[in-house]
Amino acid sequence: MPHTILGSFDGEWFEVRTPRQARLLSDPAALRHLEPFIGRTLGAAEAAREAGVSVERMLYRVRQLRAAGLLEGAGERQRAGRAIRLYRAPGGFRIPFHLTPFADLEAQIARHGLPFDRLRARAGARGLAHLPLNARLLYRSTGGEVHSETFMPDARTYAALREHHIGGDYMGVLWLDDAAARQVQEALDALRERLGQQGTGREGKRPYLIQTALAPLDPDDPETLLGPPG
Repeated sequence: MPHTILGSFDGEWFEVRTPRQARLLSDPAALRHLEPFIGRTLGAAEAAREAGVSVERMLYRVRQLRAAGLLEGAGERQRAGRAIRLYRAPGGFRIPFHLTPFADLEAQIARHGLPFDRLRARAGARGLAHLPLNARLLYRSTGGEVHSETFMPDARTYAALREHHIGGDYMGVLWLDDAAARQVQEALDALRERLGQQGTGREGKRPYLIQTALAPLDPDDPETLLGPPG
């Protein structure tokens, strides 16, 4: 049974067996229409409302997903007038990489990360608009390294902004020894565990984009040693 990182799963896994199935499960548009049905039984209209699409579009995708063997009929729900047809998808899918349409794992990761990259760019732009001076700093530090960062106001102004604005963004290449890298890993593990306890309810909450990454780089890769972004 696959080991999950982000959440617990005690259902039955569906083993993807065809390139067509893998292609649909790698397509964000198709996956958006399938997601309401994963591990649940719904009618097309209910799924359409949840996915934020038209019923006509959902019915088209239902036919496509059923033909691929990813969605199956689950009976009918009786009501006054015409009964509602119900559909259900497995609760979990295991998608062998060799069946996906990606040339390699790097292409797969880049494609799946695009929606989050767009969200990050939009949210970051909104956050910068709150700063009294929007500027980028490009400089060589006293230690001899060239850095690029967003201008931040003085500590007092920054503290005042924090009272009304939650969020921030940081990414960069840092050279760490093994002890420091393990400390960062432990902090990220603790953060993920804490976030996993938040539940999935949306009442009284707003969405936040959270990204964590600690990936050892190849010191001989030229991109590792490039200067800061433009």
